[in-house]
Amino acid sequence: MKKPKQGICGYVLLKQGNQMPSPGRAPSVSQPVKREIAIYNLTNVNEAKSNGAYFTGIKTVCVAKTSSNAKGYFEVNLPAGQYSVFVVEKAGLYANSFNGKGSINAVEVLPDSLVRKDIYISNKAVF
Repeated sequence: MKKPKQGICGYVLLKQGNQMPSPGRAPSVSQPVKREIAIYNLTNVNEAKSNGAYFTGIKTVCVAKTSSNAKGYFEVNLPAGQYSVFVVEKAGLYANSFNGKGSINAVEVLPDSLVRKDIYISNKAVF
């Protein structure tokens, strides 16, 4: 498979359990997971229905889908532009990152660049 020269790459990592720092206990390590990833045109919170970190009824267009491998790594070729990245879960499309403008898990792809976007699934973690 040819490596994209422009788009998004990164890891999908699962954080679970107690993430609170405490003396004598090392922080837990995120586990890489295999998941389907859906990339939409940049989506604002008012363009989707949410139930916590899960989204449905997204009004923007899904422009690409890919999957992370057993090591959690994914990459996808995309034109330059702004996108929202979601992880496909049974409860809906998962995203837990927002910018100051209300955009969901936003990433900007610049011409001739592969942008790193790691995704942390942390809905079962305590911070």
